[in-house]
Amino acid sequence: MSLVNTNDLDFRLSCQKYLAGLVARKDFAEAARYFESVREVWNDRTEVDSGIMMRLGAKAYGSLGDFSKALPLIRTAIMSLAQSSGEPGELGDGYLTLGDILRDMGNYNESEKAYRDAESIHRRNDDTARAGDALNRLAGILFRKGDFEWSLRYLLEAVEAARRVNDNRRLAYLFGNIGRVYTFLGKLSAAEDNIRLNIELSTQFRDDLEIARAYLSLGYLQMQREHLDKAAESFENAFELIQRGNFLNEEVIYLTYAGELAIKEGRYEEAEQRLEEAVAKAGKIAPDSLLAARPVRHLAELWIRRENYRKALVYANAAMVAMRRLDDAVEVGALHRIIAVCQEALERTDKARAGYLESIELLQERKAKFELAESLTAAGNSNLFEPGKRLIYLCRAEEIYAACGIGIKAEKAQRLISSVQPNIRNRSGSEVMPTTETVGFATRNPRMEGIVKQLHLLKNSSLPLLLTGETGTGKDFMARYFHSIARPTGPYLAVNCAAVPDTLIESELFGYQRGAFTGADNNRRGLFMAANRGVLLLDEIGELPLTLQAKLLSILETKRLRPLGTSEEFELDLIVIAATNRDLTEMVKAGLFRSDLYYRLAGITVEIPPLRERKEDIPFLLEFFMRREGLLSEGDRPAAELVRQFIGYDWPGNIRQLENKVKQLAALSAMARDGSIVELACSFFDSRREEPTNSLFEQVEKFEKRLLMEALAAANGNKSEAARILSIHESTLRAKMKRYCLETTVN
Repeated sequence: MSLVNTNDLDFRLSCQKYLAGLVARKDFAEAARYFESVREVWNDRTEVDSGIMMRLGAKAYGSLGDFSKALPLIRTAIMSLAQSSGEPGELGDGYLTLGDILRDMGNYNESEKAYRDAESIHRRNDDTARAGDALNRLAGILFRKGDFEWSLRYLLEAVEAARRVNDNRRLAYLFGNIGRVYTFLGKLSAAEDNIRLNIELSTQFRDDLEIARAYLSLGYLQMQREHLDKAAESFENAFELIQRGNFLNEEVIYLTYAGELAIKEGRYEEAEQRLEEAVAKAGKIAPDSLLAARPVRHLAELWIRRENYRKALVYANAAMVAMRRLDDAVEVGALHRIIAVCQEALERTDKARAGYLESIELLQERKAKFELAESLTAAGNSNLFEPGKRLIYLCRAEEIYAACGIGIKAEKAQRLISSVQPNIRNRSGSEVMPTTETVGFATRNPRMEGIVKQLHLLKNSSLPLLLTGETGTGKDFMARYFHSIARPTGPYLAVNCAAVPDTLIESELFGYQRGAFTGADNNRRGLFMAANRGVLLLDEIGELPLTLQAKLLSILETKRLRPLGTSEEFELDLIVIAATNRDLTEMVKAGLFRSDLYYRLAGITVEIPPLRERKEDIPFLLEFFMRREGLLSEGDRPAAELVRQFIGYDWPGNIRQLENKVKQLAALSAMARDGSIVELACSFFDSRREEPTNSLFEQVEKFEKRLLMEALAAANGNKSEAARILSIHESTLRAKMKRYCLETTVN
């Protein structure tokens, strides 16, 4: 080789090394500028070092979002690298870069092919580390396409690859990605464990970008669990790192999540500002990507909250076009729900009904549990479906929320179930109208008998009362009962402090005068004034903001109220009942609940035992609810086997869960013949009771049987419709019905 050629080669290698350093440091703007400055040296060359140089240039342009330059450059690089049989690793990296560019452009199908090529090349080359990189990227594409199970499978393979080469830095972000997949699969505890492990490992390496991403994922998870204060803290931790590192993509994600959180908390103006800013910034970075489409979806949800359904529909349709182009099935499923809500509000009933069904079917297929539960809840809360179907939807939603550990949403679903009144028939076939009759308090449990006696002794007192106990034990019923014996002629009002946004709860409770704040166009009495001379139940008192706890204490002590925007005080004569399923003493220690308010409330405390500790009341409760739902004729009693099933279950949701299951039984019984109610009840008890001694095959059979029952219920016994719901052929449905002896159950 001549001296000139040797010097030329040395120069090109030094250029390549310098450019690789700029890309490694993520100084992409300088990398692109430098690449252009030396580009003419490489234009006429086809060897490996030329391909590597063009790959680095494409990486820089792709990271800057300049895809018009990045895409032709990487394709040329791959052609150059493919001509050299001696550098398969470089060719594999070329396909990785191509996959990254196509992914950021939103071309997921082509990106998936590129990553599969990269993984295959690196695996054949025995390069475990880079094959693991390809598997991680491939998992990301499948995640975006809503195929969470395969995404998880590839991530676990990538973890094994990282462990084989002892790459803890790679393990850190793999754990974060696994946490994100678990979030969408509804396995929230496992998701949080993996994300926190990601934060711990990434902190050791001082990887600010990965820590910021992990905090964003953790905040999103906490937001879905309705832990809004924790979510806000996680988002702020992320934002501090994002600002420090100038991470543009992550800033858009932060703004989107912050906007979603503001919607949940009722801060609508802030939500609009955050989401519009996210749309604008994403439009400059990657206008055709998921990054730009997601805030548009949440703007649609924002305008639904503001009851501007036409504007919401415009945003939802725009997001739908983008999500379909990106092939993001989960987002498409969620948007079908959002559009259905808008169509229902605009009285386009056929389109709305079809939208709800499309959403449920698509999300069920993708096994996106959280979004599926949201769609089931929306459909169950819609009057477009007959009550039996609504109950089926709501019961399924409640089960998903409970399984995911989202207690607040599970309780909301339980309350919605309680509010649905199915069209039911008694055992003789005649229609029965549901009754709103209030039952007198009856119990066979000694502890409950003592509580009833205590309430009668307190009925002439005006002191506040604190009811404690697990969710669903009947605290609201106990409050109503106390009202019936203490202030029967006065009003009874109840408010769930957890269900009202912090920004609205003060005006909801204490009222306001016209002009007190922007939007206060009329006077509002507030619940305290409305409940005067009666009883006011403050449910979930532990969720009352600290800023309002002092005002509540003052009202309890002075019996006087001053609404917002006025100096005038009003005298009050009412009994305040507070209820909670939380440990207020622990909240006092943690500084989350005022000690003086706690001692004021806790003077008279009634702890209601869970249903599993008073099973002697279950037969009475079962009979009462069955009679109210029209499942028992005059003089009939529940079948002994049915009573045994109800007594044998632990009822983690207590009385509310028992009531809801009787409602579900009433909906299912619309297609049952005489004698089949016990079998129907057995089907949903079998699916909920843990039986570790059962084989996997037996558990799968029970699960399959329950799905068949629910589909048949939702289809009113129509086998063709039930088969469509389950996405199976009707002949398959009939065969399975015969196998599980369900044909005699369906009318």
